Amino acid sequence: MNKYKEMLTIPLEDGSNIPLCVNVPYVISHGYNRVVIGQRGPYVEFNKNQIIDSKLYIPNSQLYRLSDPKVYYIEFRTNDCNAKVYYQMRSVAYADYKIGCFYISPNDLYKVDGSPCLILPDDYTDAAKQFFDFESK
Repeated sequence: MNKYKEMLTIPLEDGSNIPLCVNVPYVISHGYNRVVIGQRGPYVEFNKNQIIDSKLYIPNSQLYRLSDPKVYYIEFRTNDCNAKVYYQMRSVAYADYKIGCFYISPNDLYKVDGSPCLILPDDYTDAAKQFFDFESK
């Protein structure tokens, strides 16, 4: 989990004054709460007042989640680049996600200057290229 801390270009806590984008220059949030690093990697946490909900939609294939009491999250996508956004409905054992908050992978986020919120080391990129035998973006 510490490896992710080194790859992040945003603070782990109190990003309340840091707007973030999923597709520069289109801002998706007016700040964030924190970065949660769990067993499935890092996720940036937003409350309802920070995320711009008009830039989100629920895919038709995920509408069932709205009426299923057993789901852990509601899946949204962003309008401009289809990035996955989670709205947490139930607690999980593998990360400290808060019910009622939104989560986005920092791999899908950028600062308003266009710089990524997560920088993967060259060895990850090289491994992906070798595994798939093609150039990664």
